[in-house]
Amino acid sequence: MLKKIYRAMILAKAVSAAMKTLQNSTDAQLAEAGIDRTTYALNVMKQIEADFAKKDAKANATTDAVADANMIHQAI
Repeated sequence: MLKKIYRAMILAKAVSAAMKTLQNSTDAQLAEAGIDRTTYALNVMKQIEADFAKKDAKANATTDAVADANMIHQAI
């Protein structure tokens, strides 16, 4: 549960920062940086979620490897 709250806070902070970037930048500045005003906040949110999913997959792989090692050890 704390993990979900933490992730929601991180996601909200990132989207808030993206919105502030959009508010404080001109269209020319955004175009120069390759940022689309209409999809930037959504792209930031998707990137954060993808990072969380990658971290979860890595943690699950590690947990599975430890579980397999424990099963092998118990079988011996």
